[in-house]
Amino acid sequence: MAFLFIGSTGDRAGHSLITWAMARRLVDTGFRVGFMKPFGTNPISTGGVLADHDALLFKRVLNLQEPLEQICPYLVSEEAWKQKGAEEILDGVKSMVHELSVGKDILLIMGSKHIFFDDAPCPIPDIALATELNADFILANRYRETSRSVYSILFARSMLRDRIKGIILNRVPPYKLEEIHNHMIPTLSEKGIPITIALPEDPLLSFQSLREIGEILNAKILFGADRLSQPVGQMTVGASDLTRELMLFKRVYNKIILLKPLAPNKGKEEPLVHRAIAGILLTGGRKPAPQVLQAAKKAHIPLMMVRDDTFAALERLEQTPTRLSFMDVFKVRHVTELMNRDGALDKLLHILGFDS
Repeated sequence: MAFLFIGSTGDRAGHSLITWAMARRLVDTGFRVGFMKPFGTNPISTGGVLADHDALLFKRVLNLQEPLEQICPYLVSEEAWKQKGAEEILDGVKSMVHELSVGKDILLIMGSKHIFFDDAPCPIPDIALATELNADFILANRYRETSRSVYSILFARSMLRDRIKGIILNRVPPYKLEEIHNHMIPTLSEKGIPITIALPEDPLLSFQSLREIGEILNAKILFGADRLSQPVGQMTVGASDLTRELMLFKRVYNKIILLKPLAPNKGKEEPLVHRAIAGILLTGGRKPAPQVLQAAKKAHIPLMMVRDDTFAALERLEQTPTRLSFMDVFKVRHVTELMNRDGALDKLLHILGFDS
């Protein structure tokens, strides 16, 4: 039985998505994969019971038979276990790890939000837990600037030593990729970091999709249900981007125009008119006239409707964090392809002993 711990330096490093991509690749390779997240970070209600979002997601993704309370035994929203000492909790985690390992080749253990910070709801830091479990460690790090990322990675290396097997450097600006590949990765390799995968900032992964926006707002899909995977880069209540068939929407006052992200090679000089539209959100709960619906169909633009008024809808979107859904398989496929450019993911799996 192998234990693979996947930790994060926080700050939207793509922790859950990277863990899902690793799990999917291991399953496709033929391994029996289990999952555990010792300490919950994203409580949600399911069937009237609180559970961790990632635990619920991976139970479904991996078709796990174990109950949610085993997959994530310590929910951030529960107070009872917080009266226990760290040693008692650690013993409980170890016991649960071995129970979840039965019948599995690999147990993926997903860490908390940030490996470097002691978090009050999480009494055992990821680094200490990975060491106690004798687990290999993969670190997801969101790129901010080269010096900052190198410092974080080397600090993690100093704490985990040979236990750390690779780094997933996520959300790298495309113009920085050449520098990362030519300078940063060789430097890290010289310092004992065997594999570093650099993932570019990608609209498909970084932005909310139409589906996510619809789920947050409990929207009714009026048209375009098969096109909801499109990413949304910006939102506007203006009408300057409406053209051709969509000009009719200028007469619709309660709406939000959902815009596609700018192309990576476009910058601030991009004109503010006629940007590409991903979808249109009708607010206020009023059913549109047949001509409006027909205009959306003719332009092949997804159309959704919500009960909230325009500004209440925008506020909800701003305040609701993005969460992966079981429907986001396309994101997993895409990030897996990015991770395996030049065979980097295959090399990482080989180092971990998971290549056959």
